[in-house]
Amino acid sequence: MSTVVFLGPSLSLSEAKAVLPATFLPPASQGDVYRAVKGGARLIGIIDGFFEQVPAVWHKEILWAMSQGVHVYGASSMGALRAAELASFGMVGVGKVFQAYHKGQLEDDDEVAIAHGPAELGYPKLSVAMVNIRATLERAEEERVISKEFRALFEEAARSCHFPRRGYEHVLSVLEGQAAGDEIARLRSWLPEGKVDIKREDALELLKGLSAHQAQAIPPKEVSFSFAHTDTWEKLIRQVEASEGSEEIDELLNELRLDPKLYGQVIEGAVARALALREADRAGVAEQPERFQQKLHSFFVSRNIIEGPKIQKWLEHQRLDADGLIALVKREMRLETVRAGLEPEIRKSLLDVLRSTETYGDLLEKIAAKNALISADELEGFFDNEANPSEERLLNWHFHERLGIGIPAHLDGYITGLGLKSRNAFLQTLARDYLNEAAVSSKPQLAGSEATS
Repeated sequence: MSTVVFLGPSLSLSEAKAVLPATFLPPASQGDVYRAVKGGARLIGIIDGFFEQVPAVWHKEILWAMSQGVHVYGASSMGALRAAELASFGMVGVGKVFQAYHKGQLEDDDEVAIAHGPAELGYPKLSVAMVNIRATLERAEEERVISKEFRALFEEAARSCHFPRRGYEHVLSVLEGQAAGDEIARLRSWLPEGKVDIKREDALELLKGLSAHQAQAIPPKEVSFSFAHTDTWEKLIRQVEASEGSEEIDELLNELRLDPKLYGQVIEGAVARALALREADRAGVAEQPERFQQKLHSFFVSRNIIEGPKIQKWLEHQRLDADGLIALVKREMRLETVRAGLEPEIRKSLLDVLRSTETYGDLLEKIAAKNALISADELEGFFDNEANPSEERLLNWHFHERLGIGIPAHLDGYITGLGLKSRNAFLQTLARDYLNEAAVSSKPQLAGSEATS
């Protein structure tokens, strides 16, 4: 199972990796959960997320992720907030911060917000989260370091600070002259060893929960709600996808534009694929993990790639790693489901496509010519006629002589990929073409021997 965790200052990356084998990404912002799911994530943990300057991770994308069968956990910081808000929809909340939000004991976002340094330095904390201050003061009171009155005074002073300036030493300096000097001194002396980092504790608890989840064969998430594809949601998707690999895509399009016909074919194919994937999302097409291995096998069989070294070479040439391949095959499965449901509409659109690609007239002429030259009886008794090639020779003629490739190792998978339901239907198509060539010219030459068997 592909596991993704959004992590920032709540816990160090080295500590997180020691607990859970996963892909760790920076704090979540708007669109990041959507990207993770599109990248193949099936289990997501949200610990940290961006506030203020960067758009926060959106509730809607978490709901969408769960509707796609993804299990989503939250704790500690932004994860705790979103889990409390979406618990009734199935997001799993972990830890004390989540519980406080879920029970209504905490409400404000800035209870978990802090200022921190850049990712390159490991997100060094430049302020202290209010939830950590509350937990620390609670312990200090329990251990009789401070009084109940001093605790309330400190909490009020901390709450009045904007979160980037919130910190123990700053608040203590504010309280100088407002509180007993001995309590300030005792707390200042106790803090280095006594302070509580509840966000770190909750983050560790979440990672341990994800580790336990990984160890079990838990089926895809099932939700009780129906995901609504609103205009706002579609706009977000377009914004997210437009920003991904845009420079590389622009360069590829420039190369394609040198061949206008190929450019048109690729764009039309991309449009059809995008609309089909959108329809799969709208219809809530479920994953079918039991079919994944079969589809992975047929994916390479249809390309006549079956040996391990050839598969590896193909992956390297297409710049695909294992996660990318898994995500691609899963998209292929969803497209397959949509195609099956849209077959009547696809058949209706076929003529438009043939006309727009200027192949309709040519194909009709070929069909008319074959119908005039070949009788149904001749086609039906093709392999009974000793003057005609055997099945093996007919396949050699089609693949070797006509297409210049080898016969697919898994011919039935190749035939299914062409939309035919049986080998016999494929052979009949080849026989018809062979008879047509034989009628309009000398008999086709078969590879390796005489023309007939």
